[in-house]
Amino acid sequence: MTRRISGLSEIARDFDAMLIDQFGVIHDGQNLYPGAAKALAELHALKIPVIVMTNSGKRAAPNTRRVVRMGIPRDHFLACVSSGEVAFQALDVKTAWLVGKDGEDYAFDPIRFVASPQEAEVMLILGSNAPRVSLDQYRAMFEGVSLPAFCCNPDKWMITPSGLQPAPGAIAALYESMGGKVTWIGKPHPGIYRHSLEILGHPKRVLCIGDSAEHDVAGGRAAGLSTLLVQQGVSAGVDEPELHPAPDFIATDFGW
Repeated sequence: MTRRISGLSEIARDFDAMLIDQFGVIHDGQNLYPGAAKALAELHALKIPVIVMTNSGKRAAPNTRRVVRMGIPRDHFLACVSSGEVAFQALDVKTAWLVGKDGEDYAFDPIRFVASPQEAEVMLILGSNAPRVSLDQYRAMFEGVSLPAFCCNPDKWMITPSGLQPAPGAIAALYESMGGKVTWIGKPHPGIYRHSLEILGHPKRVLCIGDSAEHDVAGGRAAGLSTLLVQQGVSAGVDEPELHPAPDFIATDFGW
């Protein structure tokens, strides 16, 4: 049974550590959600360690800087673990064909991004140019390509000023449907949880907080952890019976 709570203070003391999603929980891509700073400050006061765990194709350092720049003190979270960081540490290649957002620096040096798939050892799906580039255009781009692909952000949808748009996970799923081989790195897949729990020292009672049942709840449950879903971000306006899998806890927003 899912238990509805009015704020994190109702259950925080029942846990030894927390894995908290970045986009859709702490901020919307532009601004902090109203209760985020207070919730993280209260967890810090209780000495409950927090990992900011994110399906971002960028490495840990730029994600850490972004959270701090938005107003979260650096000592209010132990580390930022991104799917991009987990992927980077696992890769042993020199060249890659990048599928990403134009103008973004993913900091994957010394891996060299090349201009065509024929020059590359792997395809790295790190970001999305939607809505400027449609899924049909990505389909045309992938015709005849047989590179092994690494999707370093399994999210299917991303929050943008124009609403939800296809995220890297949707692009990778398209490539997979065309017969491409895709290795998925990030929530709900296990590698990012193993990485985060190792940093935490494998505490017994861990709560995963996210806005996506498909990624945050499914991944947390598969890792044997407790889950809290907040009805903001990609779950804003979604009725509780429509959330699958069901979380252990649910709240209207991320607040104390």
